[in-house]
Amino acid sequence: MDPDTAFRESLFDALADNEGAAFWEGVYGQPIHIYSPYHPASSSPNDDTPNDPDNPKLERMDDEEYAAYVRGKMWCKSHEYVLEERRRRTEERKWKKAKDEEGRKWQAGVEEALRRGEERRKKNRWKVAWEGYLAGWEERTGKICWPVESGKMEDVRNGEVEKFFTGVGAIGGVDLGDVLKKERVRWHPDKMQQRAGEVGIDAGTMKVVTAVFQIVDRLWSEIRKRA
Repeated sequence: MDPDTAFRESLFDALADNEGAAFWEGVYGQPIHIYSPYHPASSSPNDDTPNDPDNPKLERMDDEEYAAYVRGKMWCKSHEYVLEERRRRTEERKWKKAKDEEGRKWQAGVEEALRRGEERRKKNRWKVAWEGYLAGWEERTGKICWPVESGKMEDVRNGEVEKFFTGVGAIGGVDLGDVLKKERVRWHPDKMQQRAGEVGIDAGTMKVVTAVFQIVDRLWSEIRKRA
């Protein structure tokens, strides 16, 4: 059976009763029985308007013409569906892209807020450490205040001393160059011995003092070179 004949028979089977209509709608993916070959007084919105002279009068068609007419209508619906589906997918892609971009911006905002929060906490931590360091020297108790976050001599290492002054330079309102210039004088071994007076400083402590001075001197020299 050729395709035209097969379609024509399926069309008239669909027109015969509701069961056939439902069956062939499932086969073709759309109803094929809605294009009535007659024009009742209350016509379907899918039918051609009887008073429109540009549209064919279905009651004048033979079976082949009517089948061709219905196939044309089905093609239009299929074509419209394809276009609508294409538009829907395009809109869906746009929506997804917008949502993804919104999600990325939100995530970036969260990460930026977390970063700023961490920076703020670091600044506060170094501010407290710096103020405690200066206060310790102001008390003049004879106790050495070491330039590390813990303030303890056993924590004095190259990386810790450098981290201390780098943190101090980031707290705001502090000129690290001026700080290092003053600290270089403070930590000069001769100056430290002079400050200790008759009590003096033991050899082990003096070795650590000299190490601090060398670190501070290096940091100060690096800043001067960049200036």
